[in-house]
Amino acid sequence: MNTVRISIIALLAVLTFWQSPCMAQCNEFTENEVLPLLSDGNESFIISGKYNAVKLNEGDDMLIFRSLTKGITYRFIAKGEESMPDNTFFVVESWQGDTLFNSSQNGYPKYFDYENKKNNQRVKIYVKVPASGNKPGASGCVSVVTGIKSE
Repeated sequence: MNTVRISIIALLAVLTFWQSPCMAQCNEFTENEVLPLLSDGNESFIISGKYNAVKLNEGDDMLIFRSLTKGITYRFIAKGEESMPDNTFFVVESWQGDTLFNSSQNGYPKYFDYENKKNNQRVKIYVKVPASGNKPGASGCVSVVTGIKSE
């Protein structure tokens, strides 16, 4: 019984420390490369709470939900490391499934500004790293940040 308990604790410790370098790398990437996109010289946004930064492989995707307040302008940023394919894209949809923005249809910009003129609403942010067919495919950090326009 004690060896089983020790084995489980050891496994949990290995998994915890094994992911730490990856998470630290993604957090550093977000702080150095993504957060600066909140200010583009013309407009300035502040981060609206937490951000999502994960390591993805070609063919992976992620889905994030955000709540928006009426009358506020938001900046949605989705950016991958340089090792990620150029055609990595993001889509912002209303809760009902209406597309508010699709970066693949707009030249793959790294961010999208949206003034929420409707009532408070929830949106879905979908990020897709297309598969290139190369084996092994690229992998790297992808960060999604939502900012609120500062007055």
